Amino acid sequence: AHLPHLQSDARSHVPLSSLTRTMAAFAVSAPVCAHVAGVVSSRRAGTAKSAGFSGVKVPSKDAVRLASKRSVAMAYAHGTVKLPEGMAAPAKLGPDVFNSTYYPKGEDTDCSRKPWIVVDAADLRLGRLSTLLATYLRGGNVATYSPSMNMGTYVVVINAEQVVVSGKKFEDKLYKRHTQGRPGAMKEESFRALQARIPERIIEKAVRGMLPKNRMGRELFTQLKVYSGSEHPHAAQNPTDVTTEVKERCYSSSMKR
Repeated sequence: AHLPHLQSDARSHVPLSSLTRTMAAFAVSAPVCAHVAGVVSSRRAGTAKSAGFSGVKVPSKDAVRLASKRSVAMAYAHGTVKLPEGMAAPAKLGPDVFNSTYYPKGEDTDCSRKPWIVVDAADLRLGRLSTLLATYLRGGNVATYSPSMNMGTYVVVINAEQVVVSGKKFEDKLYKRHTQGRPGAMKEESFRALQARIPERIIEKAVRGMLPKNRMGRELFTQLKVYSGSEHPHAAQNPTDVTTEVKERCYSSSMKR
């Protein structure tokens, strides 16, 4: 009676009861589908807004950092942060007055201001001498030492041909070199042979192996000057002789001097 257009027809092969149930199911499912689609779309919209896809501008890290510095400066200005006695409030966005950690500046590493020292390598052990020379080059003996800055000195080594080694290293210690691209061209040379041929290279190779393997290490190596004999061409720099200090640190109490 309520569905006049679904009246039975002699030409229709589908019963009236089946059509009624099908249309009723569609009538119920339509609003449910519409409701579910609305919920899904609203959730997607909320996700997009939270994820920043809705056009909301997200502040960058620099902006957040600048805002925090401004808030700290305003706190100093309004007196909400107490400063030590005799210390005025810092300028806006100025340096941190509470961070007193020392860090070297570029002027502290100026090569024209670096001191020069001279060491006499006669009768000194190669290994112990090299460790001290590397320490002087890096600046590890000064209070302003920083591992990332060149705080060392210029080191002049004389009498390189008189450096000694312990045990059987005069003959057993070998120095190897080769030319790339030439099979079988590797050459070996003992400590005694290299000391007779190029004595400066022995100390240079030992010290270079104790320096950082980077750009700063290559720069530090240029501050090492090794010479055979007691003469050197750096008298104009007035180098300080620290041989006595080096000998005291090279020899232990049980070693024969």
